Amino acid sequence: MDELRAKLLHEIIGIYGPGQGMSIASVIVPAFIGDFQKVVCDSSSFDEVSEEYMTEDKKIHLVLYGRKRMRCKGDEFDITRCIFNDKVIVSD
Repeated sequence: MDELRAKLLHEIIGIYGPGQGMSIASVIVPAFIGDFQKVVCDSSSFDEVSEEYMTEDKKIHLVLYGRKRMRCKGDEFDITRCIFNDKVIVSD
């Protein structure tokens, strides 16, 4: 997950610049990943699911794919693919 966050940060800084990019990434990356975790864990199956996210200014279009997995402590999730502005940045 840290690798995904680092790649997203890199892409966001490329769009907004270092100062504004860090500020935006610190808010939207946890929000998008947290929402996606809820979507995946609320899924009724273990099939791959996807969710799209876009910032209000439409400069960031993020599509996350993932699936939940069973663990002894409950359901967890894996992000299997991430597309950032039509560029694949994570793929299993």
